[in-house]
Amino acid sequence: MRRRNDDARAKTTMSVAALMGDVRHNIVSHATPEQLERMHHAERARQVYTAWNAVCGGTREGEHVTGLRFLPDENKLLVYLDGAAWTQEMTMLREIIRARMEREGVKLDGFVFRTSKPGFKRSGVEHPQRAAKPQRPEPPAFTPLTPEEERMLDDAVAPIEDPRLRKSLKTAMKASLEWKKGSESKNRL
Repeated sequence: MRRRNDDARAKTTMSVAALMGDVRHNIVSHATPEQLERMHHAERARQVYTAWNAVCGGTREGEHVTGLRFLPDENKLLVYLDGAAWTQEMTMLREIIRARMEREGVKLDGFVFRTSKPGFKRSGVEHPQRAAKPQRPEPPAFTPLTPEEERMLDDAVAPIEDPRLRKSLKTAMKASLEWKKGSESKNRL
């Protein structure tokens, strides 16, 4: 009978979904009860991980998860996190996460949140948000103003009557001129 199915399949056009359904049926129909049980557990674990990724994948909280393990005997999800603060936060969010996972079609009896061992590194692809931040360019060297530039500043702010405002404006203008001089001298090098 198997030979007839293979011959019939070779002579017809099938979609990939139909072919996969055929292959799945063939595997399941020839599996032992123990193999069927393992397949059921694997399928259930896949559903749990898929729901977790739909709910927490790409979130601020999800970025601190270092590992997951479905515990089928307890119908719980063991979640490892990279810090005690995140373990505490996820513990507080557990009912919200459970409700959202139920909306994705997975009903769990609960979660077990644990902190990963110190120094444990998350495996897999780094998220762009977690990539190393680029170094800021070094600020230009401090270049003090000449006495003539100081006098020009005093003349520029002299018409302002309020002494506090005059002093604040002079300080801001002086810092701006010193920065400009420093960046111009750095560009010449």
